[in-house]
Amino acid sequence: MLTRRHLLAGAAAGSAALLLPGTASATQPDTTTEQGWLDWIAAHRHDVSVLIDDGAGRRAARNPDVRRVMASSIKVVHLSAYAVAVAEDRLDPKEQIRMGDWDAHHPFVGDGRAHFLALNRLGVPCDDYGVAKDPEQRVPLARLAEAMIFFSDNAATDYLRTRLGDPALQRAAARGGWFRPDTRSLGGEVLMLIMPEYAPPPGSPAAVRRAMGDAVARRFVRDRAFRAEALRRWPDMPSTPDTQWPWVKGHGQGSAADLFALHRGIANGLYPTAREILAKPLADRVPPGASEVLFKGGSLPRSLTTGLSVRWPGGRSGTAAVLFTGVSDQEIANAPVLLDVLIAALSDPARFSALERALC
Repeated sequence: MLTRRHLLAGAAAGSAALLLPGTASATQPDTTTEQGWLDWIAAHRHDVSVLIDDGAGRRAARNPDVRRVMASSIKVVHLSAYAVAVAEDRLDPKEQIRMGDWDAHHPFVGDGRAHFLALNRLGVPCDDYGVAKDPEQRVPLARLAEAMIFFSDNAATDYLRTRLGDPALQRAAARGGWFRPDTRSLGGEVLMLIMPEYAPPPGSPAAVRRAMGDAVARRFVRDRAFRAEALRRWPDMPSTPDTQWPWVKGHGQGSAADLFALHRGIANGLYPTAREILAKPLADRVPPGASEVLFKGGSLPRSLTTGLSVRWPGGRSGTAAVLFTGVSDQEIANAPVLLDVLIAALSDPARFSALERALC
């Protein structure tokens, strides 16, 4: 269900015990534990795409070039383009953005209340759907970029895409080694779920679906009557993982190798503003001796994705990119424990070996 658009960054750290090689158990793996996640990976090797490098000579991979649903992990592309634009003085983080212009990219639902939570954190009075009560109220542009990462706000993502344009997003991603990322409208995807008559038939080429989603998103921005129709119809949209899965399968895709390349570039200093923002969600999860953890994840029904780097003083950085298919709602809820697995693997050779055995 569209109720968890970002991973929980504040979960408690997991056990520091040495993990056993991942093996499939007779019962469903207990993903409330780190060992359980290793067991899950070992039992679902065809459903995982992983590329991990600890920056100290160890690298492991499983299906790194297989394209899977990216979910909100795609937002590091938009963040990187924002960072480049700031560095080149094409965007000013202090620019005051009208709330009505931000809200115009928010189709009321479909983001796990991310937009609502972002506005509440900013102290912007809003209704139950997260629409500002005063559309003329202003907030700094920097707050939108942060909301896109901290709360996984789709409206901020689409706003930045509209401001920057797809060519700028493509160029910024290519600088880090991710070529031609799928930067479709996220609001358009939700609108096609609410109003399927505006979506292409299942199995249509990705380019067709992108174009139709972009068109419906543009209409939502400019057509007040269309916005009212979306608000009226959203309660009838598919609301379970099974009924949403056909829609999810057509969502934007990429590979673990793509995601890894861009996160590696961010960790290595190609996008300083992006690195500063990605370091904040897991500031309380930095392992001993390290300087920061950079993170952005995402989820959709049956899909869980993560890009993560650990940096150390002296220039070492380790990076992991993970795309999982076939996860349950409960396993998505246990995603913070998966973060413990990845951070530990990047920090401890023995824990890296345990993950490598699960993958192989």
